[in-house]
Amino acid sequence: MSTVFYRKWRPTRFSDVVGQEHITDTLRRAVLSERVAHAYMFTGPRGVGKTSTARILAKALNADLDDHGDPLLDSDAAIAIDEGRYMDLIEIDAASNRGVNDIRDLRERVLLRPTVGEYKVYIIDEVHMLTTEAFNALLKTLEEPPPQVVMILATTDIHRVPATIISRCQRFDFRRLTTDDVIGRLILICDEEEIDCEPAVLELVAQSAWGSLRDAENLLEQLAISYGTGEIRETQARELLGIGDTASARNLASAILCKDTKRALEIIEEEASKGAELKGLRDNTISALRGALLTKHGVASAFGQLGDTPELETEAMNATAEQMLHAITIFGRNERFGEASSPLALEIAALQAVAEPPKPHPTAAPTQQPGRGRQPARQPVTPQEPRRSESSPSQPTDVSTGSQILEQIEKVAGPDIRKVFAQVDFRLQDDGLLRMAPRYQYLAERLRKLWQDESMRTKLRPAIESVFGSVRGVGIAPPDRDSSAPLANANPSPPTTSNERGKDDNQLADAEKPFNVPDEIESHPAVQRFRNVGGRVVGVEDS
Repeated sequence: MSTVFYRKWRPTRFSDVVGQEHITDTLRRAVLSERVAHAYMFTGPRGVGKTSTARILAKALNADLDDHGDPLLDSDAAIAIDEGRYMDLIEIDAASNRGVNDIRDLRERVLLRPTVGEYKVYIIDEVHMLTTEAFNALLKTLEEPPPQVVMILATTDIHRVPATIISRCQRFDFRRLTTDDVIGRLILICDEEEIDCEPAVLELVAQSAWGSLRDAENLLEQLAISYGTGEIRETQARELLGIGDTASARNLASAILCKDTKRALEIIEEEASKGAELKGLRDNTISALRGALLTKHGVASAFGQLGDTPELETEAMNATAEQMLHAITIFGRNERFGEASSPLALEIAALQAVAEPPKPHPTAAPTQQPGRGRQPARQPVTPQEPRRSESSPSQPTDVSTGSQILEQIEKVAGPDIRKVFAQVDFRLQDDGLLRMAPRYQYLAERLRKLWQDESMRTKLRPAIESVFGSVRGVGIAPPDRDSSAPLANANPSPPTTSNERGKDDNQLADAEKPFNVPDEIESHPAVQRFRNVGGRVVGVEDS
């Protein structure tokens, strides 16, 4: 039985790996300088050489090397690894050996010394398929493996690998191969396998592989088997690979950009009547529109991928970028445009792409209802020097003033008292009175007791005046009282001596004392319900 191309032409040396020079050069230097890490993480798309590079590294660690760090292919270790019979190279498929018991078994085998080589190399492919418990079991072994063990983890989905695993490895990111890299490798294979094909065929194969060399080798082998020893032509490759004619796609893209609806529909009908793959027509049309968009922005090299089409280039320069983006969005919105057996879906897409792109509707400002929402914006006014007026309401402290007064209170009364005043709003009125309004009902009584304590008031008064200046008096307002209402016993006369200020404070505090409710009234159920909702009895009248 013959060997398939991707296995027959698997790289056997670092210099054979295509498009990953940034990785192979680093590994080659690590082997030559004997600074090989204990664990590696190889990540990247499928078919770009992750497992092949891991095998080459295992070969370089156990086989003889040339002057450039590549393993000598005629050594016993290199031959055994290429034939898959080297005992110190263990490959594990994490997709089928993903449980914690499999990793525990690996941990026990890791402790055994190499049998024939200098290093025992473990390659765990598709490591992201391991379970969470298996990852946890692997942590310790991955962090401190035996000195003769090198572990190489390979994955196509690095985001599913825990960060604790990645941090214990040297990470190498494999790149998706360029079209030129893939074509160069395919030319080498065609020469060795005596495959005769047009250059356009290799370009089609490379583009269909989307940067995966393994996929490109499989497609090339499929073409070689299908058409035998004769020359493989572009039309044959398109038929086998299911790729539509790019000329029809370019003509369809040109018709869309010049808004020729009739021509666009005729192209779709003609391709459908020939039995062409509508998905290929859709994909090629998107590629043509993409090339036109890039050409309009000066990226001429991208446009050349679909051939020389002066008409499309002219339409691309005349069309707007918004029009091309609109057409690309319509064709790429849903796969059903290319999957349907009927051309109806593709015709609808063409009609929508020819139509003008929808313009965004301006968002109307929401109508403000009276008394609700934000107030309408005021007309700008010229700033004026603020004036103090007896009729102006009191103003609460700003953030900076509040923090200053709390710092002063903590200095003279301690942190516990500061916590009480942190829930208090200070308002300095125009008549020189300072109002303290607790934010919660339960703080009002405690604040009154603190202010009625003469020793505490003696400490707090200077702290408050250090921030607000000399005040005529200090009063305590309940939380539900209007902050702009005048305090009891407040009058506009200016403060005089400290004795008079103390007298004002006592009068204001007395005015805020709670009313002593008689026991027979206090025990009434209605009074209890009233107090439960935060009510306060301020007096009793006979009825």
